[in-house]
Amino acid sequence: MARMLASEIDILRGAAGLIDQGLVALDAEGMVVLASPTARDLLGDDALREGAPFSTSHVDYRVLRLVDTARESGRLEERSLSIRKHDLRVRALPLDDSRVAMLVAISDETRLRHLERVRTDFVSNVSHELRTPVTAVRLLAETLESGGLDDAAAAADFVHRIGLEATHMEQIVEELLELSTIESGLRPLSSERVHVAELLSTVDRLRPLAEDKEVAIDIEVSPGTPDILGDASRLGQVVRNLVHNAIKFTPAGGRIDVRASPGDEGSVVIVCRDTGVGIAPTDLQRVFERFWKADSSRQRDGEGSGLGLAIVRHVVEAHGGSVSVESEPRKGTEFTVRLPAVPPGA
Repeated sequence: MARMLASEIDILRGAAGLIDQGLVALDAEGMVVLASPTARDLLGDDALREGAPFSTSHVDYRVLRLVDTARESGRLEERSLSIRKHDLRVRALPLDDSRVAMLVAISDETRLRHLERVRTDFVSNVSHELRTPVTAVRLLAETLESGGLDDAAAAADFVHRIGLEATHMEQIVEELLELSTIESGLRPLSSERVHVAELLSTVDRLRPLAEDKEVAIDIEVSPGTPDILGDASRLGQVVRNLVHNAIKFTPAGGRIDVRASPGDEGSVVIVCRDTGVGIAPTDLQRVFERFWKADSSRQRDGEGSGLGLAIVRHVVEAHGGSVSVESEPRKGTEFTVRLPAVPPGA
């Protein structure tokens, strides 16, 4: 195997450390001259060693084939490959040098691909959610223009329904802006002492809605529950979103219990439990996704954007907490939020 000068090896190693890619260098005989730790990690071959034949390594055969293709064509070859659940972009560049005859660069594009899928899904979901109210408003307006105004009772009903659809669109836009603000960090969370009893009292503004649906709400704070360290406004939104969600899916005569108690390792646990319709086991892992709605709730009732629980998750995680859900169809749902408490003596 032709030997490289120490300075050249240092240059390659330095380049491998500066770029956010894995790098493998081969000599004219196909021997590994350099294999950066990132390359070994991305290719899933810790046994890839300098001085060993690249062709006999345990690297994915598609990478080996790409290198052979580049060697035969004499030009840059690249492919997108899925290896060990990672989306990789692998480039093989042949060089006219006896010491370094081939450079193989490996980029991990898993996060990029995920973000692309999220963006595509986001645009699709927004379009879907807005299409229904926009279409409804257009049809109602056309009906009024086509003579509906002559029937006073029908006209009043149509105007009322247009208002409901406009309110629904407004809610979607406001919650989208809220999510965007939280994720971007444009409005940092404040860090203050939040009294749990005062936090749960923000649910009172939802009591009229619960009374209209004949749903009872009970709130209880266990003795010794410490204060929470966080943003009172955002945490109030978390509690209200959970209770509002429970009201929507709890039938008349049902009940919603909101409980707060001391948690483990300096935390506060807030539980929102309802006797509603519940969530199917296959749906539980998706309840915090944007715009996602369980099949049983896909019939529009003039309210709900599918963003409330996504906001809950983002706010809680931004506070260093966690949120989980347990449910069983027709037996209710329980959301559990864990948040950091004010340290003792603070």
